[in-house]
Amino acid sequence: MIRVTFHGVRGSVPVSGADFAAYGGHTTCLEIRTPDVQIIVDAGSGFQNVEIAEASPVIIAFTHFHHDHIQGLAFNGDLLRQDREIFVTSALCGPEILRKNLQNYFHGVYFPIDLIAIKHQLNFVDFDEIPKIFSGILESKTMSLNHPGGCAAYRFGLAGSDVVTLIDNEFEQDQQGKLWDFVAGASLTVWDGMFLEEELPMRRGWGHSSIEDGVAFFAGMQKSIEGSKLAITHHAPSRTDKQLNALAKRLLIHETFLAKESQQIVIEQI
Repeated sequence: MIRVTFHGVRGSVPVSGADFAAYGGHTTCLEIRTPDVQIIVDAGSGFQNVEIAEASPVIIAFTHFHHDHIQGLAFNGDLLRQDREIFVTSALCGPEILRKNLQNYFHGVYFPIDLIAIKHQLNFVDFDEIPKIFSGILESKTMSLNHPGGCAAYRFGLAGSDVVTLIDNEFEQDQQGKLWDFVAGASLTVWDGMFLEEELPMRRGWGHSSIEDGVAFFAGMQKSIEGSKLAITHHAPSRTDKQLNALAKRLLIHETFLAKESQQIVIEQI
């Protein structure tokens, strides 16, 4: 069994207030967990609410290093208290550059302590090493996405099922075939739906897709797994609960949903 938890579903900047209570205000953080391993994709502000596993290995995989995907790394109490090994990786770069990118953000003029230097248990590893380290437990794949500065898609296979993240991608039609191949057979695909189709012309080059693109992509995909789902996330920070509910009613189809903070999806072993 896989338990997927959305700890942060906003893009760009955290938000708060009654108008955002249902969908939540934290930025991107996704937890994929089985009894054998815990995978955390990105450490936006939602990372502060992740319970770091004590009995199983932990992997933090960064899709890229824009601030809304790393800003929560220093604010997880379990990470600060525990002194056990945590694997940190990104398909976007090697371990030394990964370490440097995070240290630049959590150090010096941007942060009061050198977080990376004091957290000795963080083991920075090449993404290609992950399936070797966790042989028999986890399979992992990646592909490049369309986002300024680069971004990595991930596919994690574990407990007999697959979860795919397509977070921070500006969808183009020439991607469609490759993306369909990448997600084929996955039980859950997580899609960047920050914008609406009508908003995209003024935001070309910003590196994000629309809700409509995600629904059309999912509708056109040959779904070989019964009950496969599409979660749309990275909601625009200005999008209120009322607006998101209206969009869900107007745009979504069967087995697609707008992700909410703290929402859990349980995937039973096939």
